Amino acid sequence: MNLHNRSGLNDLRALEVFASVAEAGSMTAGAQRLGLSQSGVSQSIRQLETALGASLIDRTVRPLALTRAGAELHRQARQLLAQAGQVAQSVRRSAHVGERQLRIGLVDSLAVSVGADLARQLRAEGSSCQLHSGQSLGHVEALRRRELDLVIGSDTALIEHPELAVRPLFAEPLMLALPGDYQPRDITLDQVVADLELVAYSQDAAIARQTALHLSRLRLEPRCRLAFDSTDVVFRMVGEGLGFAVTTPLCLLQGRNQLKRVRIAALPGPVVRRHLSIGYHTGEFDDLALDVARISAQALRRDAFPAIRQIDSKSLQDCWLTHANDG
Repeated sequence: MNLHNRSGLNDLRALEVFASVAEAGSMTAGAQRLGLSQSGVSQSIRQLETALGASLIDRTVRPLALTRAGAELHRQARQLLAQAGQVAQSVRRSAHVGERQLRIGLVDSLAVSVGADLARQLRAEGSSCQLHSGQSLGHVEALRRRELDLVIGSDTALIEHPELAVRPLFAEPLMLALPGDYQPRDITLDQVVADLELVAYSQDAAIARQTALHLSRLRLEPRCRLAFDSTDVVFRMVGEGLGFAVTTPLCLLQGRNQLKRVRIAALPGPVVRRHLSIGYHTGEFDDLALDVARISAQALRRDAFPAIRQIDSKSLQDCWLTHANDG
C-alpha cells in the first residue's frame, strides 16, 4: 500500500476516531466515547478510507467488523497515536522549560522522605531539577502561576483547579498526637477536645484545613491559640503538655526527634485520610509525573515505611500507595 503523498495518516484526529470505533465495536459507541456525532464519525472514517485507498470497516455485518486493512491499521494506530502524543508532550515541555531547570514543589513532610531520591534519580536520568519544600496551598498557587512545573501536595488543594492534572500518589490516615502523660480511660474526640487545646498547623497547611473541616462536621470547636508551620514545633508543644495535634504518619517521621513525650493514637471514628497527589498543567508533564510517582513510591517503601513502623507499628494500616511501576 503506497501511503506517500496521501493525507490520511497526517490526520491524527481521523486515526483516533477510527481506533475508538474499532475498540468500541460500533459507530454509535465510538461517537459517544469521543463526544462526537455519529455522522461526523462516519464521515471521518470514510475520508480516512479515501485517503488510504482501502476499505477499513465491513459495513455489511453486525456487529461491526474490520477488514484486513482495517485490522492492520488498528494494530498500529495506538502506537502511532502514542508516539505523536510523546512528541507533542516533549515539545510542550521544551516550550515551558527550555534549558532551565525543572522546578518541583514538595510538601514538607514528603520532602524529608523522597526528596533526596528524586534529586538523585532525576539528575541521573538527565533532568536538571530544583526541589522546593513548603506547604501544599502555596505550592499549588505557584504552579498555577507557572513558578513551579510540578508539585506533590494535598489533592484537596489541587482538585479545585480544572486546568491541573492530578495523579494520586499516597494516602495516609489522620492520627492524634497527645501529651505523653495524658491518659484518659477512653480516647474519644469529644473528651480530647474537652480536656486539651488544639496545637494546630498553620492555615497555609492543607492538613490544618482538613482538620478544621473534620472537627466542624463533628460539631466540635476546640480551643486553639497555637499554630505553627513546623511539625517539630507542633510535636514539641504537645510533648510539653500544651495541647493535642492532628497529624499523619509522614509527619511522625518528619518530627520523630520531638516524640519522646508524645503519645500517638488512632483518630477515633471512621478513617480520615490525607491524600497526596502529583499536580501539573494538563498535557505538559505526563512522563515526568510517572517518573516522580515511581521514584517516590520506591523511596517510601524502602525507607519511610520501615522507619514509620518503628515509631508506631499500626500507623500504616490504613495507608494507600500508588502501584507505580518500580521498573
